[in-house]
Amino acid sequence: MDVFKILITGVGIMLGYYPGCTVRAHQNDKFEQESLKILELLGVSVEELSEWECCGAIYPLTSDEYMPLLSSVRALKKTEEENKDGLLTLCSACYHVLKRVNNRMNQDEEAKKRVENYLEEEYEGTTKVYHLIEVLRDHVGYDQLKEQVIKPLEGEKIASYYGCLFLRPESELGLLDAENPTLMDEILESLGAETVNYPYRTDCCGAYHVSQQEDVSNNASQKIILAAKKAGATELVTACPLCKHNLEYCQKDLQEDEKITINYITNPIIRALGGNEQLKDLTNLAN
Repeated sequence: MDVFKILITGVGIMLGYYPGCTVRAHQNDKFEQESLKILELLGVSVEELSEWECCGAIYPLTSDEYMPLLSSVRALKKTEEENKDGLLTLCSACYHVLKRVNNRMNQDEEAKKRVENYLEEEYEGTTKVYHLIEVLRDHVGYDQLKEQVIKPLEGEKIASYYGCLFLRPESELGLLDAENPTLMDEILESLGAETVNYPYRTDCCGAYHVSQQEDVSNNASQKIILAAKKAGATELVTACPLCKHNLEYCQKDLQEDEKITINYITNPIIRALGGNEQLKDLTNLAN
């Protein structure tokens, strides 16, 4: 690996980082650690906001309720105050909420006025919200990612699971084609993997039903896993902590030959770029 190449191919942006409660509470699964190391290796500078709080996890659907918007607006405004080029989150639920709140603050004058009155300060509306996979596509690029591959994932059949929070409503999120998303597949293909298309990859995994109606969540998640398995996948990747939990949890009721490995999208990236230890060494050398 040419370490100097890493130094000169940085993309030159500084993003504010919003960890969110779920990612920060499940640090043992290494999603945060792997994501930040990958971005550092690829030249994307990230700095956690000096203050942040829970986004609320669910976007409020009532048009005359403004309090649930406050925590997200504080994070968006903090990104402006700290002169970052955008706000990065790793959690699809946080991405969904932050982006929709940002849209509303830029399009709904009544909501903007009410929220700013509560906060007693103005939000200029300049922050752009990013998810990890969006940064890899738009600020790193598949070509640069491919250049850094040490161990191509040849022969690996990996299925992407997108879920719903990235995709809908498409008119507000605008990240992916809600009917035929390809972003994670394109990342995997740049790593040398064979991607697997299958039904239900944009269906909901059951989301928060897992806490009160477990059978609803399990049935939805098992349908996704069995479809991916039938299509020939040996691994399923997601970029959502809640989806990953549901997809793993529902497998307790499956036969051994029906189960499949569930990973974050960062896992195959780490493998292709040389494995955790080598990535750590390269990152240290690049500093």
